[in-house]
Amino acid sequence: MKSRIYIENYPKKIIELSEIINQSKNSYEEMAETIRCYVEEGFLLPVKSSGLNGRRPALYNKYKILKPEKDHRESFEKIKLLHGRFDHQYYLTHPEQYERISEEIEALSSFLWSRSEELLEPMSINERSFSIFGKEKLLKSIENQFSSYFRMQGFSFEDLHTYPTPEPFFEYIHPSLKEGQILIVENKDTWYTLRKIMREENKPVVFGIPVKVLLYGEGKKITRQSGRLREYMEEVLGEHQNDFYYFGDLDYEGISIYQEAKEKNPEVNVKLLLKAYEAMLEEKLQKAYPETRDHRTPRADLEGFLANFSEEHQKKILQILEKGRYIPQEILNWSLLKSKMKGIEHV
Repeated sequence: MKSRIYIENYPKKIIELSEIINQSKNSYEEMAETIRCYVEEGFLLPVKSSGLNGRRPALYNKYKILKPEKDHRESFEKIKLLHGRFDHQYYLTHPEQYERISEEIEALSSFLWSRSEELLEPMSINERSFSIFGKEKLLKSIENQFSSYFRMQGFSFEDLHTYPTPEPFFEYIHPSLKEGQILIVENKDTWYTLRKIMREENKPVVFGIPVKVLLYGEGKKITRQSGRLREYMEEVLGEHQNDFYYFGDLDYEGISIYQEAKEKNPEVNVKLLLKAYEAMLEEKLQKAYPETRDHRTPRADLEGFLANFSEEHQKKILQILEKGRYIPQEILNWSLLKSKMKGIEHV
């Protein structure tokens, strides 16, 4: 029985005799009898061109697996009863596609038949997913493939009337500073160090910029949704006139995050915390800069980024990047950052 299940699930139409023999603990003679029975019932067909194996009883070296055609009649009846938004002709032509995700198709069809008025009110993606399928993560996992996952006519993901729920930013708002700018920090350690100095030393002026809000960018998180920074500024801070400053690693990844943040948030002013990068470049090291973690083709627009720097710093940045090296923002540690920060009286 185990050998039959193995053969039925074999991914190819032709199977080697050795594959059948090796997966079983039975003797060669027992397997030879099993294979003979499979041939008699039409489950296996010898590939005579493969030749005999030279043992007794002799077996062919390869066999063709003859899987019976599946009966789709029950599926055809169910497909005909799907809601009119489904592409009936497609599923009748490709019943295996219906059978592959029949549970989800039937759930969506049932929802459209009996509860479609619920789409008049918005829900988060996970809420809508659970409401329809009883699986809160399903819609999110197929959001970008919805039209190929469900074959429908005149119905798209947008018709589900959902709204995104991006992860909230990890933030620190300085309590004593009435007005100031927003600083996005790429890495967690540097964010915590800056927050520690701002809180414990009451020094919210970072490289000459009064920082009211310290945001943890968490790598690419800030670039996952267009307009996220404007939304944060208006809905969380209730303000409309703030500049964003960005401070990250000096590598292709950090540069591309900064540039993508600008591109996806055209309604806000995103700048480099330039003096922080200059401090990174001027900091003396006992060892060579570390090798970059990303050896793929650079995605960043270097020319646009370098335009912010002096000619001397431009040359140094190019030398570092062309050698496959980078400067992590952690090069500016607690004591170095503290020396570059000032108290509220300097605002």
